[in-house]
Amino acid sequence: MIDRDGLVLPEHPDRRVTFAGAFNFRDLGGYQGLDGRPVRWRTLYRADALHRLEDDELDVLGGLGVRAVLDLRTLGEIDRGRLQADHLGIVHHHLPVLNETWAPAELDENADAAEILGSLYVQMLDVGAPALAGALELLAGTDNVPAVFHCAAGKDRTGVLAAIVLALLGVADELIVADYALTAGAMERLRDRLRTDNPEGLTAMNDQPEAYLAAPAGAMEHFLSHVHSAHGSIAGYVQEIGVDDDVVGRLRAGLLAPSS
Repeated sequence: MIDRDGLVLPEHPDRRVTFAGAFNFRDLGGYQGLDGRPVRWRTLYRADALHRLEDDELDVLGGLGVRAVLDLRTLGEIDRGRLQADHLGIVHHHLPVLNETWAPAELDENADAAEILGSLYVQMLDVGAPALAGALELLAGTDNVPAVFHCAAGKDRTGVLAAIVLALLGVADELIVADYALTAGAMERLRDRLRTDNPEGLTAMNDQPEAYLAAPAGAMEHFLSHVHSAHGSIAGYVQEIGVDDDVVGRLRAGLLAPSS
């Protein structure tokens, strides 16, 4: 969708890439970045776990030109399955943002979704710093793009990395928030898949308070507000975790389209 000023908005016909084995695979292209330059289409994707892709869907992934998969999940999650596409030249990189996933018994069933998720995303800035810095280094390498990064649902860890990358590319906060919120519809598609493919997984999901399954815009607003107040900007944060200006420059050169 294009607004009256010609900006590409989150709901766009080229945004979602449909796979039977993945429910939340999206292209981050089209958003207006620095100097009015858009993020390149078919260059950077965000997704949920990809290990359920069938062989024909792996071929589709290869047809998109994907060279690198950045897996943000824990070791325990990877033990339950990961993308196997070495034969297509797609390299799997493990960059765990969390040491372990949240245990349902430890979660507050009365939590406000935006407040609790936003706070959890802020925590990722600390515990996930090595993985986030490593992800930016990889995405800045021309040999690694097109690339896709993912966690389990493509919502929380993926949402944090997407926000960092888009902000470094100069995408406005309101578009970053709106892109994050697109995952809300995908969560119901996840439930539908689990009902047929993995009833045990659906039970485990339902054991979590509803707040933790949401993707409210306020959660990403909370996260971005914290970054601005604590670090000055996303660029300030990544500099603090050891990502130098050269990496950011190469990231922008590779992921932003040339000036028209």
